[in-house]
Amino acid sequence: RFGPPVDDSFKSKMFSIRFNPVTSGAATFMLFGFVIVLLAIGVDREGCLVQMGDDTPKFTSSACYTPRIEFQFWMKWVTDCFTWLYIGSQDCWVIFLAILYFSRFGNMKLGKDDDEPEFSNFSWFSMIFSCGVGVGLFFYGVAEPIFHYTGGNRYGHKWGGAAHRLPDNERAQAAMNLTWFHWGVHGWVVYAIVGILLAFLHYRKGLPMTIKSCFYPLIGERINGFWGDFVDSMSIVATTMGVCTSLGLGVFQINAGIKKLTGFPNWIKLNYYNQENLGDWQDRLESLHSLYLDYPILGKFRSSNTWYVNNDINQGVNIGTASQVASFVDTNDEQILIIWLITLTATASVVSGLQVGIQTLSMICLYLGMFLMMIILLMDDTWYIMNLYTQSLGYYFWDFFRISAYSGAFAQTDHGAAEGENPLYMNWWTIFYWGWWIAFAPFVGIFFARISKGRTVRQFLNGTMTLPIAYIFAWMSVFGGAGLKMEMLADKYGVTCESPMARSNICRVVERMRPSGYGGNPEVFCSSVTKLSCRGTTDMIFDVLYQYADLGPFLGVICLMSLILYFITSSDSGSLVDDIVSANGIPEPPIVQRIYWAFTEGAAATALLYQGRLNIDDPQAGLTALQSASICVGLPYTFLICFMCVALWRALQYETGELKWGGRQFRSSILDVGITAYGAGEGNQRCFNLQRGSMDIKRFAKFGLYAVCPVLPIFSIHTKLQLRKNAKASGTCSPAVWAMVNVAAAGILFYLWFILICVDNVDIATDGFIKFGNEIPGGQWDGETKKWGFDNSTVHRVSQRYGMYQRYPGGDVVAGQDVPDVASLLAGHKDFHPEYMQAGAEYAAVGAAIGAVGERIGNPLHYAVIGWYLYFSFAALVMSLRNEVRTMFQFGGNIVEDFFAALFLYPTVLMQVEETLCNGKVDVSNCDEVEVISTPPPEKKPILVEAAVVPEKEEEQEKGAGD
Repeated sequence: RFGPPVDDSFKSKMFSIRFNPVTSGAATFMLFGFVIVLLAIGVDREGCLVQMGDDTPKFTSSACYTPRIEFQFWMKWVTDCFTWLYIGSQDCWVIFLAILYFSRFGNMKLGKDDDEPEFSNFSWFSMIFSCGVGVGLFFYGVAEPIFHYTGGNRYGHKWGGAAHRLPDNERAQAAMNLTWFHWGVHGWVVYAIVGILLAFLHYRKGLPMTIKSCFYPLIGERINGFWGDFVDSMSIVATTMGVCTSLGLGVFQINAGIKKLTGFPNWIKLNYYNQENLGDWQDRLESLHSLYLDYPILGKFRSSNTWYVNNDINQGVNIGTASQVASFVDTNDEQILIIWLITLTATASVVSGLQVGIQTLSMICLYLGMFLMMIILLMDDTWYIMNLYTQSLGYYFWDFFRISAYSGAFAQTDHGAAEGENPLYMNWWTIFYWGWWIAFAPFVGIFFARISKGRTVRQFLNGTMTLPIAYIFAWMSVFGGAGLKMEMLADKYGVTCESPMARSNICRVVERMRPSGYGGNPEVFCSSVTKLSCRGTTDMIFDVLYQYADLGPFLGVICLMSLILYFITSSDSGSLVDDIVSANGIPEPPIVQRIYWAFTEGAAATALLYQGRLNIDDPQAGLTALQSASICVGLPYTFLICFMCVALWRALQYETGELKWGGRQFRSSILDVGITAYGAGEGNQRCFNLQRGSMDIKRFAKFGLYAVCPVLPIFSIHTKLQLRKNAKASGTCSPAVWAMVNVAAAGILFYLWFILICVDNVDIATDGFIKFGNEIPGGQWDGETKKWGFDNSTVHRVSQRYGMYQRYPGGDVVAGQDVPDVASLLAGHKDFHPEYMQAGAEYAAVGAAIGAVGERIGNPLHYAVIGWYLYFSFAALVMSLRNEVRTMFQFGGNIVEDFFAALFLYPTVLMQVEETLCNGKVDVSNCDEVEVISTPPPEKKPILVEAAVVPEKEEEQEKGAGD
């Protein structure tokens, strides 16, 4: 900690600072370091190579922003490799919270037994909703059902074809099902887990309101050190990156709404640019030309728009090109202005505090959103929307388990059907959402915890898992239903993307109770119908609102106001959470720090938006890269949230007395390798309490020795276990033969794993075939019978190739170069199939075309997979040792924990088991006899870095958690 305690004086609140220098410094360094890297790399003006397709193997140059491509590749890698983890973990978390809701812990308070809620129910729900999802509903409320209805998924269009997989009505309902699934309990579950655990530990047990406190029930006071600060730093980075990305991308929708209201392409400087008002902006031509020259040379814009007419300087400037550049620059300035208006307002809100600014804005946002939703419900086809909500609710519960487990296994690129679901669909939607929800979990979870003092566990789950989801379902039914109805009407009445603005006013006959209508004339209903799938994501909600004639602009203003306010509440909530975490969990951190984190978000978003000025082909590239990176952060947090579930259950068991803090436990921790990076001194009054770390050389050397030679401790442990068993049985202490057998098995498993991993790096042949069996001399391949010349030949051929290879041999293809002729490029490379190898010239070209590839990518993995199996077997052996000692001394835990501890930290697990058998001695060389541990090890009190709640009675103090 750095800084004196904050008191109630105005001077102290306004100008004092009190923060964790390690957490704050590391988070600031990582965040701005990442942004600087994104800015420094910039756009490749020469372009990058892009494969145009397998059927036309040619390369071309296009605008290229390397970070966006790289981080989107990372995100796709997460999807390809960990879809099962995201899908499975979300389902498990939902089941866990369902059990918790109906368990004996449901009535336990998140605070002292006599604590009352800090906020009213409406204020509490408003802040939960505004922080959780407010902005996303405007962005995806109309757009997402349309994408699912028309996209290449398992319900909509067949991938690569125009045919529909399902009838229109069923596709529309499936689109609503997917939308509800992405915004339902599976999304909110991560917020609830983090929030309920942190609220319990802070308000009831007095731990700091930081993410590291979530692991106190598992590792005790070791949270107050390097790894705890690292988790908090990453939480600040994830929060700031998420809010920054939302803020940056959100201004595109706000700006689109402003332009919709004004009716002009721009709303600052000049409203439009053309030949008529050239005199008003002619002085900018030189700067615009310089900017034009910075655009990618072979990008879409410069390829189709020359600066001079006919690319001839003598014919003068092409006003069409110059006006596009000028309008693009003004749009970028508008977006930056919006960013800072939101940032300044959010700063004022977060400075005014939770009770005033954030609470008030959240309530206004909820009122405006409810007003907008009710107007659309009543203005549109009310009974259709009511039917849709009821019907979708039934489909959601009926389809809950099937859609929850769907992972797109048969839609994967290699073996998926040609007209099946787009293999990237899970990456675009479900996994994108789960990564996005998880990446936001630290931010939203801490905020939920901050505002939930005095609620019970069951009340908290109702407020975060029931009411918000019911409201979201209503919102999606109203706006998504109105959008789907409009899209289906456009299909029915022939409104296409070629129509002006993809829109037409359609009057259609409607059936009423009176078939003849008023006065004998049929009744018709007239409205503007827009082909929403032809419009941009930011335009769709405004297109729906503007169909209501003269009420449309008014609703557009309300929508725009709601959007801005929701962005402000997201920004000020994020700033408050960043400051709470960086200040070691102080619920009301100093104002100077609140301003710092609010401006940090605005500055980062501004920098990435400004970079978009240099990339007219992809102005959102920097923000998209930041978004992809923040979603990748969701992968490690998936594991952390799994640990949080265990921590939450144990914390509740400790509180009810089912488990005891600091009870019987191992003598050392699996996290103790002998190095302490730094420490924190006790007491809240010290201005600077950072303490120098330490290093236990003997323990660290022992850790290194056991890492490379685990057979030594395994032999020692087996010997001591056998001594104990023999002593109890017959009073003798001779070691058993089976101990030597297990030591030998462990050595073979461990060292073969290491050898096979190393051998796997040796290159193997990448062409030709492996031949085994018997081949009679003189036997030849008969191309007509497709058999060898001698029937009794038993030769078999298997290709040498298995794995990933470069598509083309011979090195990289340079920009603008076509791939050389297949026959000449692939000379000498033929497939292993005997038909292509021996049947003559008619097969030579085919054999060359399908047989030749470039260099192998990565290792063959033919030995490594065997090695990893052996390592898992070794981990299982170590697990059995830990499980046996844990059972022998009646320590808490289970075999699953034993296995994962052995899998990832086998050296310290062996140290832990050995030292426990030797009564806590680090030096076990003289440990010849085993003493039964009859009393639990010394209990430890938590070192609370900040905001500790001291119980009134000494006997009520909570002891340190077992390791």
